[in-house]
Amino acid sequence: MILTADSGSTKCHWALAEKGETVTEQSIKLVQSRGINPATCSREQMIEIITEELLPNIDAEAVESVYFYGAGCIANAPATLGLKDVLASIFPNAKEVLVATDMLGAAHALCGHDKGIVCILGTGSNSAQYDGEKMTKNVPPLGYILGDEGGGTNIGRTFVSDALKGVMNKEIVDMFYAECNTSYPEIIENVYRKPNANRYLASFVPFVAAHRDIPEVRKCIDTAFNNFIERNLLQYPGVESTEINFVGSVAFVFEKELTEALERHSLKLGKIMRSPITGMVNYHTLA
Repeated sequence: MILTADSGSTKCHWALAEKGETVTEQSIKLVQSRGINPATCSREQMIEIITEELLPNIDAEAVESVYFYGAGCIANAPATLGLKDVLASIFPNAKEVLVATDMLGAAHALCGHDKGIVCILGTGSNSAQYDGEKMTKNVPPLGYILGDEGGGTNIGRTFVSDALKGVMNKEIVDMFYAECNTSYPEIIENVYRKPNANRYLASFVPFVAAHRDIPEVRKCIDTAFNNFIERNLLQYPGVESTEINFVGSVAFVFEKELTEALERHSLKLGKIMRSPITGMVNYHTLA
């Protein structure tokens, strides 16, 4: 059996499948655990999460290969090697254990062995050029303060900034306060005085999506995607002739707006997936 994982810092999806098996979004059986980010999790925490939240749901002895893709899994970093050791000790019959970045996982899910541009648009954003085997170039995402253009935090921040600055019509701002049950003081408190401001700002994306037909709101979406394209995608050589593929909830929800943004820059859309785990599993089971 092949065990594949797609992990962020908050949650991790695990999937167990047979060699040669093709899975779909409907047939795939997932186990969810807390996220494992080797850059922030101790060895003890990794072991605790796997033994308490994964192992009760699978047969560890049946696992012959482990492929773990996640945030914080920097190639050859001590923390990444530490996670690999943990997985190897918990799954002693696994002949292969791979721990790699979520970008490589997205590339395997979206492109398989074909070349392309791979992008993640979720709470944050990232992108890379993929030659069918490895990443050949990555424009640094830089996080939500310096970068992450096109991600949920960026869209939420752009919208909230326009709303609080008075750029938007008062009726839109009043509707925003009412539907999101918030206020100017509460927003300032959450952004500047509480942790996880990035997640807080991204929490307003559903409101933006629900009211995307309002020109002022649509402008926030277009601004975020245009910045993502101009500050990231256009830096990749040959991008005009390469398919650009996306994974993540923001790309999935705003597919129409994203497609139109790419067309404005004469770029070609490839695939869009909400979650990469199904593609990751098939990449390894059908290899």
